[in-house]
Amino acid sequence: MQLGWRAGAASPLRAAVRHRAGAPSELVCARFIDEFLSGELQDGTIDCVLSLGAGLDARPWRLPLPDRLRWVEVDFAPILDYKHGILKEVAPRCRIERIIADVNDKSERQRVLETARESSNRVVLLTEGLLFYLPGETVCGLASETAGFHRWILDIPPATSVLLSFGGDSLRQANQFRHETRLEGPAILEAIGNSGWTAAASKTFMKDGALFAIQRMTKSGWVPDSNTARPSPDDPAGVWLFRRTV
Repeated sequence: MQLGWRAGAASPLRAAVRHRAGAPSELVCARFIDEFLSGELQDGTIDCVLSLGAGLDARPWRLPLPDRLRWVEVDFAPILDYKHGILKEVAPRCRIERIIADVNDKSERQRVLETARESSNRVVLLTEGLLFYLPGETVCGLASETAGFHRWILDIPPATSVLLSFGGDSLRQANQFRHETRLEGPAILEAIGNSGWTAAASKTFMKDGALFAIQRMTKSGWVPDSNTARPSPDDPAGVWLFRRTV
């Protein structure tokens, strides 16, 4: 399978990056997503999680989820087949559905969104390690086509050099697979905010995860460079929770 900018094609790379031990930003990101997702599921009203570009995400197997919850995974067949083959002896904690689709194709994307809507009342959209690989047109399409969804959990990647070091070499290498028309972090947030979504909460690397990441990096021999530009405390890199307002 040729690596490229398609959602499914990039997911093996994203999954490998996300699950590399010793990449502090990826560990922090996963923890933040777990916390937001657990909070949304707490009152029992969420009946579906739609995971776009699901890759090797194993949350349906490792998190304490309600057994009635629908977890809809969307990606290309090779990566989902590979993951489910590895986990075939492990029982998932909830009801898993698989959809093979390319979210850059509008008709396929709309089919996916309708499938999530048709049997559920309150859907959480999860896009971990996905939006910053996609063409900007796809991100804007997702933002505008998700009317009726309840929440959206997404991550914004590090952009400044010191934050990139939190992710290790794998994160820097992953940047070469991003589409030429992709949106950067602030532009992703703006596109979503302009399409009927409002930011409800965020956990950023600088404000909420820097200490953990620095401790991990220091143990690995990382030494800060005084010439490296420091990111602003308001750098948006991290995990964001959006709620649908219209």
